[in-house]
Amino acid sequence: MLLMEVCVIAKCTYKSETIMFSVSSESSMVDILKTLCLRFRGLQLGCFTLRYSVPSYPSCFLETDSDLDLMRTFLLISNEKTVDILVKDLCGISEYSGDFCVNKELIACEKGESSCSSTVEDRNEFLGRSKRASAKPLLSNEWETYIHHVGQKFDGGAEEFRLKLCKYALEVGFNFLYAGNDKKRVVAVCSNKKLEGCSWRVYASRCEATGSFVIRTLNNVHTCAGRIRESKSKMMRSRVVSSLIVDRIRAKPELKPVEIIHEFKDYYGIDISYYHAWFGKELAKLDVHGDESKSFNELVWYADAVKETNTGSLCTLDCEAGINRFRRFFVSFGGCIAGFQYCIPLLFIDATFLKSKYKGQLLCASGKNGNQGFYPLAFGVVDSETEENWTWFLQHLASILLPMGRVVTFFSDRNQGLLNAMGFVFPGWPHSYCYYHLKQNLISKYPKSGYGKLLQDRVINLFSRCAYAVTEEEFKVAMDELVIVGSSKVKAFISDLSRDHYANAFFKGMRYGEMANSLAESFNNWVGVFRDLPVLPLIEGIRQKLMVLNSQRRIEAEKWTTVLCPEMETRLCENAEAGRTWAVRRSNCTVFEVFADYSVMVDLEQRTCSCRLWQID
Repeated sequence: MLLMEVCVIAKCTYKSETIMFSVSSESSMVDILKTLCLRFRGLQLGCFTLRYSVPSYPSCFLETDSDLDLMRTFLLISNEKTVDILVKDLCGISEYSGDFCVNKELIACEKGESSCSSTVEDRNEFLGRSKRASAKPLLSNEWETYIHHVGQKFDGGAEEFRLKLCKYALEVGFNFLYAGNDKKRVVAVCSNKKLEGCSWRVYASRCEATGSFVIRTLNNVHTCAGRIRESKSKMMRSRVVSSLIVDRIRAKPELKPVEIIHEFKDYYGIDISYYHAWFGKELAKLDVHGDESKSFNELVWYADAVKETNTGSLCTLDCEAGINRFRRFFVSFGGCIAGFQYCIPLLFIDATFLKSKYKGQLLCASGKNGNQGFYPLAFGVVDSETEENWTWFLQHLASILLPMGRVVTFFSDRNQGLLNAMGFVFPGWPHSYCYYHLKQNLISKYPKSGYGKLLQDRVINLFSRCAYAVTEEEFKVAMDELVIVGSSKVKAFISDLSRDHYANAFFKGMRYGEMANSLAESFNNWVGVFRDLPVLPLIEGIRQKLMVLNSQRRIEAEKWTTVLCPEMETRLCENAEAGRTWAVRRSNCTVFEVFADYSVMVDLEQRTCSCRLWQID
């Protein structure tokens, strides 16, 4: 009997407007819905949903008469006289969808139609491209629910409250000013308070018991001129941008400001400036990866941690004496060092620039495993590609390679600092110049606009013949023709280019069929996603990627059924198939004469062939 006497004041908010009316024990859901449609302009039955909030339960369903009875009962028990009700549009749901609590008969009745009337034709079906466009659901639609009642809590403190307040203002379509703003309290008023006397105001303060922020007073009714959600707003600040892209930056650190601008337009319907996109990204990076300057300080403990937990690792941090300013960092993990002993004795040396706040260069040394997969051995961070830095890097590399007792062939471009350092640290070790870089350098001397494509292609073809020639006679024939065709430009190009470092016919060492430094480029692409990060996340990101790579390869290798690595066994089978018709005659235990298109001598003990292809490949 007591329940029948309950009468509460309902404060209903739709977008930026709020109305109040009484809800008695005699009120039904139909009565409430009719009142809302009459008072709120543009609101139609079946196109919205209701949620009410009570302490500790900010979003309770209010869709049926049973929900209404439960609400009244709870308010009676709690001795509450008012209740906040939020009216929210149903995006993309037709007024005749039947998904809302109001049934089709009620909608038809309110429109003066018979519930059994024939289906009304939708004119959009016949307008083709001229039909009225429908609104696209946006990720920002829920922002209008972020500020709604007194007692609302924000566990993230003042920072969370400010962010949600900005998003709320953005979605509702108004600007606000801070009348008070510190760690313990935030007071905001409508920006039209002075000009139009708008009464909108919110005051929130810190709850000392929980550390959360709580709305203490809220006047959520604007008395200024009409508001509209605009694509550009002063409320879209860099900190708001940062809060929305922090997860994207964690997954994709190289995300560009232009991409952020496009994503905000597509997903939120908001236009942001390049500055806000760029600075928002910087703030997000700071939240995810920490301060870049402090990242260098953390390298001290990181180096010690690597040595302690990864047995056999070589990890060195070099700082300027006296001031302890960062200079260089080198790391080669113990597992990589142990595994390189079973890799092909090749190392591809290269550097790639870093894009973080303090820039710098990432030096790397990568090899090839038995299955022809690239194998990162060591890498380091320096300020620039100087001879001093390359010498320091190669000396650490030498402390790894020399105890292994085998000669390694190096591949690199012709960076002068690297060439000088290589001759100093590894005198006499085979060093091959990257054929691709040499070819590109030569192409640049014969632009198509001045010499034509035919001459350019002819010069490159002859240079390729020189590089790939297996005998000195073949090299001389191709070089003589190249000098005639290319004239003075070719003479100047080859004058300071030692043939011992690029031509097969004169190379002192084993290149195992490799001609270019493309594998080092593969490493640069492999770590490209980390080049925007501070130094410690960069190094740690590479370590984690190495760990995953080695784990995947171990799992794959356990499934192999071949005697050799699958890639090499495939090559061996192809060669055996190609030689089925060849005649072989023994000379002694290890020397054979093979008759194919022409006769060659093969020495199994020395691993040589008179055609020289065995030595090259």
